Amino acid sequence: VTAGAYSANDIVGGLLTFNVTAANNAPVVVTGVEVAVKAAVTSDLKLVLFNASPTSTTTTDNAAYSLNVADTFKVETVINFSSAGAVLTDHGTPNTYSVNGLSIACQPDRNTQALYGLLIDGTGWTLASTSDIQVRLRGVGA
Repeated sequence: VTAGAYSANDIVGGLLTFNVTAANNAPVVVTGVEVAVKAAVTSDLKLVLFNASPTSTTTTDNAAYSLNVADTFKVETVINFSSAGAVLTDHGTPNTYSVNGLSIACQPDRNTQALYGLLIDGTGWTLASTSDIQVRLRGVGA
């Protein structure tokens, strides 16, 4: 994470790896996502989940998100926090964004048993430290 300014549609923190446990390479069901933000900022976030590490799309922290056509079919889903009913809870510092009640089947990478993600800042925020963001994905094996 960059300690500094982001522009709208920038990637926050680079490529995220979510290690999952699925028997026999079975799909998993994503039931929720939570983003903890230490800085006193808000944004309209989205999380792009991939079934394999994107190899042609830029995944660098603070770079503009633009999906390369070669990675199109690696996208499992896009969770738009605002349209998914995200709840922003002000804990003073940190704040959390929670999206619950999802039921999204995703196929993890067959070699790594991981889902990959890019967190996208929708509004342009400024973070105070390189440890300002934490992302947790919740789900169950299918």
